[in-house]
Formats: sequence, structure tokens, C-alpha cells
Amino acid sequence: MHSVAPSEVDGKTGGRAGCLLLHGFGSSPFEMEPLAEVLAGAGHEVRNPLLPGHGTSVADWNATTFEQWADFAQARFEELEREVDCAVVVGMSMGGSLGLRIAERCSPAGLMTLAAPVFVYTLLPPRMKDWRLPLVPLLRRVRPIWPVRPRPAEHEAVAPWRGYDGAVGLDALHSFLCGLKAVRRDLGRVRCPILAVHADNDRTTSPENAWEILRRVSSEHRRMALVHIRETVTGHHMLTTHRETRELVHNLAVEFVDEVLRTRGQGGPATP
Repeated sequence: MHSVAPSEVDGKTGGRAGCLLLHGFGSSPFEMEPLAEVLAGAGHEVRNPLLPGHGTSVADWNATTFEQWADFAQARFEELEREVDCAVVVGMSMGGSLGLRIAERCSPAGLMTLAAPVFVYTLLPPRMKDWRLPLVPLLRRVRPIWPVRPRPAEHEAVAPWRGYDGAVGLDALHSFLCGLKAVRRDLGRVRCPILAVHADNDRTTSPENAWEILRRVSSEHRRMALVHIRETVTGHHMLTTHRETRELVHNLAVEFVDEVLRTRGQGGPATP
């Protein structure tokens, strides 16, 4: 568990906000640490946990499931909610999917998704990062841990990342794909204020995911922020560490959490 204590900030009103940050599939809290520091500096209580099966070995990762990650994330949310006046969830990639799952089951004060999927591929129209994705249910029985090309060094310079590189656990991936179907099915249960941030040229999760989320949630206050990434090295997915988007993400997150906190302090729903 990575925890960042809040700093003293003059002029804060509306109580104390807590922010649960959730990292992505096969990743680590590293991708959320810069945002954690910014939110803590803005006076908020921050939690940046390591999801089960992550940060150890690919075999450990491959032995965990989406429901385990979702239950763990929900437990961390409920702990935080007991400690603060309002709790907001901010999730990167699969962390955003887990945030949606929390919002379907609980009542966060707000939810910010960053390049979050509710689907990873579609057949009609064909949208997928890798043509083998529809074959994962079969491939995992042949080779449960599948080798993949490591990220090139130039990728690290543009969008730093820490996680399982060079292999993917197909059992874990299959569970993730199945979990997303449940998240997508229950989007109508999400009622909290939501801000969906996505790159319009994301090559890992289609920006259509952001439109799908905002079309189907029941939130009265919903907003999308589409960004465009110019470089040609990465997949335009890592919004929290990417040199072109990280500052914008930091600013959007602080504004969103502050608005949620301020509006709740006034006794009304937040308007992101």
C-alpha cells in the first residue's frame, strides 16, 4: 500500500477529500505516483495501493482474477470512505474499470477514469490492439504465460511505466476481459459525478470506450476530456506519465476533486 499524507493548504472548505488511485492491468502504483503527489499537495488524503498479483511475479499475476482486484479495490475504497468527508476514485486504464465497478456497487463522491476500457476489442466493427485477443480463451489453455515484445527504450523516455514487461498472463487477461463485460453491463448503476479522460488516438483502448461509458452511466453530471498525443513512439495510452498529458491530467484531477469537495460541502451534487 502506497499512502501519501495531505499537506496543509490554506482556504480549503467543505471538509476533507480522500482519493483512491488505482493502477492498470499488469502495472504498478508507479504510474499513479506523480498524480498522488499532486493531489496530496492540494490537501487531499491519497491512497495508491498495489493490486493483488502485481509487483511480484507473472505467475502470481496470472493466478489472480478481476473479481479479486475489484474486491480489493472496493475494500480500500470503503476504508478510505470511513476516514474522510468524501471519497473520490481515480483510475488509470484497468484502474478506471475497477473504479466503475466500485461506483456500480458503492457511492463514491466522484469518479475520474483515465483511458479506461469497458471493452478491449470489438469484432464488428473490428477494433483491437492485437488480432489474437479474441483467441485468448483458447490460447491460455495452450500457453498460460505468453511472451510479448518488451517496451522499447524510447517508450520509457516518453511515457515511463513499471510492471510486467515481456510476458502477459493469459488467465489474468481472460479474467479481465470477462470482468469488463460485467462492468459494461452494469454501467447504468453508476450515479456519481464522472469525468472520463481519453486520448482520441489511443491505440491500446479505443476512445470509443469513453463515449460508451458516458452514454450508459446514470450520472446527472458527466463530462469527457479528449486529448490528442502527437508523438509516434507509444500507444498514446499512459496519460498519467506521458510527457504530453501528465500535467493536464494533474490539473484536471485537482479541479475535479476540489469541485466535488466544494459542492458536497454546499450540500448539493458535484458538477465536474
